[in-house]
Amino acid sequence: MSAVQACRQVIDGRWHRRFFTGVERVHLVLTTYAKGEPVESQGDISYGMPPQTLVWVVEVHAKTVSTGYLSPPGDASGPSSSRTSSAQTGSPTPALLTDYSVVMNARTARATDGGACNCWPLPLWKVGTVVSLPPQC
Repeated sequence: MSAVQACRQVIDGRWHRRFFTGVERVHLVLTTYAKGEPVESQGDISYGMPPQTLVWVVEVHAKTVSTGYLSPPGDASGPSSSRTSSAQTGSPTPALLTDYSVVMNARTARATDGGACNCWPLPLWKVGTVVSLPPQC
């Protein structure tokens, strides 16, 4: 799938209505799972796909990202352990999160990991050529 198609999977697809308010920018990079997963998760790596699988790492910057459910629908992996809201760290009120990223199989659009944070932009340039798209992809 193209960068635009991957973007639309996240922005217009099954994630949008649950997660984002006021999408401002989208960054993507096409890479392999072994390179993309640690960048998306800020260091963690799971083994949801073989290491050489082509994936899109899609990063969305929005006015707000819902913290009620961080992983893509149908994804059993849950939020990355390095991505915690203040509710998970013991603060009295949840932090207003503005960024969401997901690792998605470039052929099937199956997502294996996703998480919200205040970490825009991720260092996607370390694993490939970054494609920047407007909110509408």
